[in-house]
Amino acid sequence: MSDLENLSPLDFEDLCRDIAQKEIGARFSAFGPGPDGGVDGRHSMGDGVTVLQCKHYLRSTFSNLKTSAKKEYKKIRKLSPKRYLFFTSQSLTPTRSDQLIEIFKPYIINSGDIWGRDDIEGALRKYPDIVKSHTKLWLSSVAALEHILQSGLEAFTKATKEEILEEIKVYVKNPSFDEAIEKLEKEKVLIVSGPPGVGKTTLAKMVAYHYLNNDWHFYAINSLEDGFSKIDDEKPMVIFFDDFLGRIELDRQSLLQHENALSVFVKRVRKSKNARFILTTRAHIFEEARRISDHVDDQRFQLSKYLLDVGAYTRKIKSHILFNHLSASNLSQEHFSYLLEGDWLVKIIDHKNYNPRVIASVS
Repeated sequence: MSDLENLSPLDFEDLCRDIAQKEIGARFSAFGPGPDGGVDGRHSMGDGVTVLQCKHYLRSTFSNLKTSAKKEYKKIRKLSPKRYLFFTSQSLTPTRSDQLIEIFKPYIINSGDIWGRDDIEGALRKYPDIVKSHTKLWLSSVAALEHILQSGLEAFTKATKEEILEEIKVYVKNPSFDEAIEKLEKEKVLIVSGPPGVGKTTLAKMVAYHYLNNDWHFYAINSLEDGFSKIDDEKPMVIFFDDFLGRIELDRQSLLQHENALSVFVKRVRKSKNARFILTTRAHIFEEARRISDHVDDQRFQLSKYLLDVGAYTRKIKSHILFNHLSASNLSQEHFSYLLEGDWLVKIIDHKNYNPRVIASVS
């Protein structure tokens, strides 16, 4: 069973939209957070509009779901769609499905357009590519988490199980994720760089966890000595070194010693078919290291070819990050609705000081 519990309402909408697109074979337009007017996805053709509505009511009662459905019906009447698809994360019995059909007549004609949890789970088994694209569905599985905790330096040294679960709840996949995987597969080494607070470490962790789904081992290291002690050509492994330049003094002698060891270790990783090495660094520290040392970017080392700069977020991703943090917080429904209905959302995501760390600290 997939972990729908770890999806925010917006994540759930994205998942349902992907399933609907697969099932119908047509693209549904997506809409950002805010009052949706009864529409979470829309597909238009010459003979009418198909509307998708998603209700992530996993921890709620069926009575609450019906109340919400009746409110949605008032919006649907204004839209008058040709077809209406209703997805919910609640498990539905035939009786409950019939009750929802009755509420949505004449826009829902049969139970095939009502999707409950069991239907969604079935679709995920049918379309494994959807599961793969929705990282939270498999990163948060108990087996994967236990694998993390029992592997790296005999345990994951950078985060507790609870911290991992919290990060998964609010994580928003962005184009940097696929770019990072592509670069790591090509070079076997990935350096994630960017300003403070933009999500470098979170991205690096999520990239590392990606490999766990294929039974790779994970090691979080605090020094290159740790890495040398763990690398094994017979064992698929991902080695993670967070803030690798922040752990040394940025003087010429210290950098030279560190770079020599790093150069040897990078060559060792690239020689192995089963090793991947992920590092993070703050952009200003990396640039300072470049300034001080001629060795960082010389032809023998070519550190820059492993570099991935992060920090640029689209407005959609910014709003998704904010929405996920608010969903995972203790904010009341009243205050949550107030933020979505007013212009606060736009003010926050367009603020010059917006970054994921700030959002996490205030939510």
